Amino acid sequence: MQPNSAPDIYLMKREKSRAGCMTVLIATLAVALLAGLFALVHWYGARGTESAEPVEMPDAPVEAEIPPVQIPDMPLPVPTASTPAPAPVPIAQAPAPAPVQTTVLPAPDSAPAPAAAPAPSGGDAQALFAQARERLQAGDHQAARQAALDALAARPGDAEIETFLGELAMPLLASQRPMPEKVEHIVQSGDYLGKLAATYNTPVALIAKANNIQGANIRVGETLRLIDGNAHAFALAVSKSRNDLVVTLDGQFFKRYRVSTGENAKTPVGTFKIIDKIAQPAWHKPGSRAIPYGDPENLLGTHWLALDLPGYGLHGTWEPDSIGKQTSAGCVRLLNSDIEELYTILPKGTLVTITE
Repeated sequence: MQPNSAPDIYLMKREKSRAGCMTVLIATLAVALLAGLFALVHWYGARGTESAEPVEMPDAPVEAEIPPVQIPDMPLPVPTASTPAPAPVPIAQAPAPAPVQTTVLPAPDSAPAPAAAPAPSGGDAQALFAQARERLQAGDHQAARQAALDALAARPGDAEIETFLGELAMPLLASQRPMPEKVEHIVQSGDYLGKLAATYNTPVALIAKANNIQGANIRVGETLRLIDGNAHAFALAVSKSRNDLVVTLDGQFFKRYRVSTGENAKTPVGTFKIIDKIAQPAWHKPGSRAIPYGDPENLLGTHWLALDLPGYGLHGTWEPDSIGKQTSAGCVRLLNSDIEELYTILPKGTLVTITE
């Protein structure tokens, strides 16, 4: 192109077009670079939000123990004359708690013994005995018996009180009147008197007499009242010197009987047991044939209670004048009416203690 010549319009257009292309190219590269940076940032951000997989750590042995760390004792600073001790920091004083009221109990050794209940006096016995008679008149046999027992405890051996209790004994025991020692039994199918006697350790004769049973028949559903011989026990105490026999029930006075004991002290002393009971007994006289019941030579009376000492027992007599004396051959002899009562109320196994 020559100086001062006209500009080449085509050349100018081509240069202008080349400049425009470069601009477009640079802009495109810039946009691509920005898009790449944005994608990279987004990828890293998304990866950071993913949940990390758990890393399994090895289990520490259970037996391993962490050894205690020995902390050396730190000596406290000792104040010296040149180094004054720091002044104590005042602490706010809390209000003192109210004193607790306590009761000081005496030591066991110094504790006073509980006062014993005063024993009933003779005056008490008189009042109790009067109360027993009043209750009997009112028809309360058990309350009368208890009041009389209390009176006898206040005046032991009182003959009048013992006679009252003795007269009350069989009407109370051999009836359906209530007693603490009795239980009620409703007859079930299959029950019979022998079974009930074995169950309650009480004689068949007492069950029948107390419940007014005729024969041996009992009805299903019938209520019987009978003494429980498993929980309550009779015992006999025979005195050879007094020639009497005392029956107790659970250690309390029941009734006193007059008896005859062996002549020349033949009645043995000790504690024995009733092992057999026989009504209308035959007498096996030593060195002779058995003498049947009803024979004039039979000396055993109406009933026989054998002791666990061969040849000895308690029995009745056809000689009432011999009672109260030492005239027997060694056995304990009673009136027929008295031995019948004992036969009725005493079960086998009853203890009999004989003393001089």
